[in-house]
Amino acid sequence: MAIPGLDDAGLLPPGVHDCTLDEVRRSFGVFRTTDRRPTLYDKLQALVQEAWATGLVAEIIIDGSFVTAKPDPNDIDLILVLNAGHDFTAELRPFEYNVLSRRQARKIYGFDLLVAMHASAVYAEYVAFFAQVRGETSRRKGLLRLRHDQK
Repeated sequence: MAIPGLDDAGLLPPGVHDCTLDEVRRSFGVFRTTDRRPTLYDKLQALVQEAWATGLVAEIIIDGSFVTAKPDPNDIDLILVLNAGHDFTAELRPFEYNVLSRRQARKIYGFDLLVAMHASAVYAEYVAFFAQVRGETSRRKGLLRLRHDQK
């Protein structure tokens, strides 16, 4: 499971590419021209650990300028994919809320995130949205996927 090389535009090839967190670090979380990439990676690692600890998250889809060739990326965008059958009406414990709340994730980690249930129509919609290349309606880019069972 290796992260594919970037295309000439500095984007991942279309598709959702499975990877490990260590592969993300080696490909995108190392120092380039500034410490921005290692800083973003450290925050991503913390969020991933918290997400897995909830027991609610099956996958994490990673997008944003972090997974491009941009030397000084702005951000990381995420889709937290909840286990099939998740009860969205259930009350969340504080540590679960801190991971699943868009507002809290923005405040704590500085990331934009969406939450969807595994294999749902919402999941498909979010993946299609993230795969869009801004300003190029017919072009698609790739995304990375971390699976809880493949830490």
